[in-house]
Amino acid sequence: MKSCSAMESTSCLKFSLMSLIWIIVLMNEMHGYKGCLETERTALLEIKSFFISVSDIGYDDEILPSWVGEDDGMSSDCCDDWEGVMCNATTRRVMQLSLNNTRRLKYYDRTSASLLINMSLFHPFEELQRLDLPGNWFTGFYKNRAYDSFGSLKQLKMLNLGANFFNDNILPYLNTLTSLTTLILSDNSIEGSRTKQGLANLRYLQVLDLSGNFNITSGSLTRLGLANLTNLKKLYLDQCGITTIQGLANLTNLQVLVLSDNRNLTTIAHVGLADLPNLKALDLGYCGITTIQGI
Repeated sequence: MKSCSAMESTSCLKFSLMSLIWIIVLMNEMHGYKGCLETERTALLEIKSFFISVSDIGYDDEILPSWVGEDDGMSSDCCDDWEGVMCNATTRRVMQLSLNNTRRLKYYDRTSASLLINMSLFHPFEELQRLDLPGNWFTGFYKNRAYDSFGSLKQLKMLNLGANFFNDNILPYLNTLTSLTTLILSDNSIEGSRTKQGLANLRYLQVLDLSGNFNITSGSLTRLGLANLTNLKKLYLDQCGITTIQGLANLTNLQVLVLSDNRNLTTIAHVGLADLPNLKALDLGYCGITTIQGI
């Protein structure tokens, strides 16, 4: 780099100062305010506002209290100090969001309440790999934005939607999350009777938890597309009300199969457990099993 002469020293100094200012501006833009990107910090505060808006009055101070904005007058790092938020150490982008039991209600009546989650709230998080939303009593997604929002979550690998009231209507949207390796849908209202493809596109899925969906009946496993999930290693079907488990013979990588508490499951005669060579754990507790063939 050419050095400055005495006559050029003033101009050179001005150039150096301007360069330093631009570097500081760019660093602030990259890392945002106090730790994470400003766009993602703003998005996190919008998520907090959403949960406050769908909760009963009087719980504002209990909902994500460590998530504070400039107006709160408290300094905090949204990557290091905010509960449930984990960022990439290099890019400072949000990688994980844990929003377990975040909604607050004095009383819940599932017969009258209907709460849709707007997945576009998570659109700014381009490096999001894990999203936990259990125990918030969601019943579905906003349809007008769901496909676009899920399409933006290209790096999402783990999704926990357990302990909500989702039904088969969410399956077409979930089926677009082809990067998923873990999907938890336990304790919802999934039936598998109102779907064509089910989850058949999730070919990288290794863990699937459908436990506690009491109305998954005979034939539903096929309609849920489980036969296509050939990379599946763990499958939880306890307390599902199933009577047969046809359609699982293609799951040659399956290591754990939990079928407990299916009282009407009386026979395993057609699944061909011998076709599951990597199976290490099979839970049949509290079932009505009288016949096991194919072992």
